[in-house]
Amino acid sequence: MTMADRVIGNDAVTQRDAQVVARFPATANQMQYWREVHLERAGAALNASFRRRLEGRISDYAIQTALEQLIDRHEILRTRFRMQDDGQLLQEVLSEVAFKPDHVDLRHLPSPSREAELERLGAAEARKPFTFSDKDSPAPLFRVLLVRLAPDLACIHFTFHHLVVDGWSVGLIEEEFGKLAAAADSGDSAELPPVDMQFGDYALWQGDVLASPALDGQRDYWKRKLEGLPRFEVSPDRPGPRTDADSQIRSVLLSREVSGAFEALAHAHKHTLTSFATAAAAVALHLMTGEDEVVLGTQIAGRENADAESIVGPVFNSAVLRLPVADGDTYFEFADRARAVLFEAMQNQLLPFAEVARMMGDQGTADHTPLYDINLVVQRTSISSGKIEDQEFGDFRMVSAPSHSAGALWDLSLFMVGREEGWRLSCEGASALYNAETIDALLSVWRKVIEGVVASPQARLANLAVLEPHERRPSKRQRPEVVPVAPGPRRNPRVEALKERIVALQPKGDRLPVIAINNASVLYPVAREIGTDHPFFDIQFCPSPVQIKLPQRHFSDYARDAVEMIRLAQPRGPYVLFGLCIQGAIAIEAARILQSEGEEVPLVVLNDTYRPGYREHMSWLDRQIRAWQIRKRDFDSLHKRWKAGDLPLVHWLDNYRIVRKLGVTKMLVRLGLVAPGEVHDAMHEENRWFVEDVLLPTLRNFELEPYNGRVVLFRSTEWEAGRLFPRDFGWEGYIQGDFEVIDCPGAHDKMFRPAGAQVIGTHIRRILDGAQE
Repeated sequence: MTMADRVIGNDAVTQRDAQVVARFPATANQMQYWREVHLERAGAALNASFRRRLEGRISDYAIQTALEQLIDRHEILRTRFRMQDDGQLLQEVLSEVAFKPDHVDLRHLPSPSREAELERLGAAEARKPFTFSDKDSPAPLFRVLLVRLAPDLACIHFTFHHLVVDGWSVGLIEEEFGKLAAAADSGDSAELPPVDMQFGDYALWQGDVLASPALDGQRDYWKRKLEGLPRFEVSPDRPGPRTDADSQIRSVLLSREVSGAFEALAHAHKHTLTSFATAAAAVALHLMTGEDEVVLGTQIAGRENADAESIVGPVFNSAVLRLPVADGDTYFEFADRARAVLFEAMQNQLLPFAEVARMMGDQGTADHTPLYDINLVVQRTSISSGKIEDQEFGDFRMVSAPSHSAGALWDLSLFMVGREEGWRLSCEGASALYNAETIDALLSVWRKVIEGVVASPQARLANLAVLEPHERRPSKRQRPEVVPVAPGPRRNPRVEALKERIVALQPKGDRLPVIAINNASVLYPVAREIGTDHPFFDIQFCPSPVQIKLPQRHFSDYARDAVEMIRLAQPRGPYVLFGLCIQGAIAIEAARILQSEGEEVPLVVLNDTYRPGYREHMSWLDRQIRAWQIRKRDFDSLHKRWKAGDLPLVHWLDNYRIVRKLGVTKMLVRLGLVAPGEVHDAMHEENRWFVEDVLLPTLRNFELEPYNGRVVLFRSTEWEAGRLFPRDFGWEGYIQGDFEVIDCPGAHDKMFRPAGAQVIGTHIRRILDGAQE
């Protein structure tokens, strides 16, 4: 290949002077990445590189246009970083950046040489570091290489820095790129939803939460959890320390039969695949090292609510898992403990890992011992947001291709990746520490454990796999002694658990605070519109991020739970309460209880909240008619999303209770008609299980007392009209104070996006300002 075959993109473009349109503080994890960038060993290890084959017709013009539009849509893709003299790292969003992909044409080479050169180029792209100075970064922090292989075949390489994306973001970018490129070649406009929240919004929210006492309970949890943390490792072939990120990846493939049987066992015993697979990896490490406690790191998406799902940026978080192991355990006993450890980590995931590490003495510098050396990732597909891997866009198809490693972030990285042909077990080891034979031995033990679980799930851990002598690697190093954390004052565990579910979206301000009883933190846009001078607390009312069995209780019991959490957020009134859907009804009942206890409640805000008893007291015929009208609306909405490619068919089906009850999607998987990665649990989205299976049934026998106070009801504009859907949601006559109904743009689940948030926040602020005059 001559130099004429390679056309350099970004280096040949004159960078235009771009205006800084916004500045945001970096997140805690971005600050940690910045420190790691400047470690000698980091190299390109913080690159996120992936590639896709483009089969069919796609022009250079379409690729260029799609990339420019992606940069316009997502602020983080035109963001640079600057270190201030006071040690604060800022993100600066630029109005524009000049960008062109690199192009390489290999069509003239014979097939074997072409594929070899493609692999060489891919490895070089992945391991080429971005250039940083001590004080700033370039913009953009990503690059693209397009390799033409044949008239209707190309390979596109995307390489991002982790300062600007995580794995979920890559999936979003991939899908949007495909739609934008197809539209550019056809001359049409791509139908993409607006970007409601940028990463800068998320960074501001996280900064506010960290500055508040809202996460003190999580800080206490991680201090307790990591006290006396042992140094866990697979004994290296060379003592280290490692001074570079060079690595090697080895893989083995589980058969379809073993993969399917392992998944079936997980589902049958009410495990997520992540918890079940984590247990298998931990058992393998235990058997190999002989250690009675395994320490692993893993990543959590950090996108619990719908608004966060569309953010491009490094939202994900890491967690340390301490997994004590005993040979006398059966696999199910140990897997249950691993599930509990993961569950606790998810409950305490809002505290950034960088903050946890700093708190435990790991400053992210070369002379500090990291909290863990082995990382585990379990995912259905290669890096993605859970979208279907191979997709068609216009005249081309985007097909997954194995990506090259950018280097070792950890001493050992374990990956369990779901493929059509079965689960692939991979291990990336730091070349400075491990030989390929050691990595192969670990993979062999891991596979033996999974096959042993499938063959004899009730076996003791020690009997799951027979290890060869070279597969045993007892640990040689010990973690330096950790200074014990001094015990704090004795606290009530139940109260501390409740405090952890109170998030201060805006902890400061000297005006009336607002307390929302909500199911997920989607209210930051509303809090921002109300104003920073009004504190805003979000009570995470659902007690668990995964479905659990709860005792049967009365609606008023849940309202008193809300009162207890409201007083934990703000011990004395006046109280302004806020709730969506059934949580609005809880807010009304909580307000009535607070009034009876002598507190002032100047305002209750309802959002698409029906009066308890209104629907329940309809005639049987009216209930059926109303239910069918709602089903038609939901069908039309889901059908529109499916046709637009935003919703896989099985996700559509799983929105229906009868489909979930009959296990239709699981049957489709067993028949091979649906890929395993397409199936999801609709009841875990936004904690629907808690609303539909726990709260709604309590309304049947609840008689609401009239409420004497000011209430404003925001009604989404996409609700039906007519006799069975009254504009006031049945509240007329039950509200004995001032009552008004305000139309709010958007559907029920999108009320708090910017357009709706502006209407809601502006109106609430006007009322609160009047109340304090």
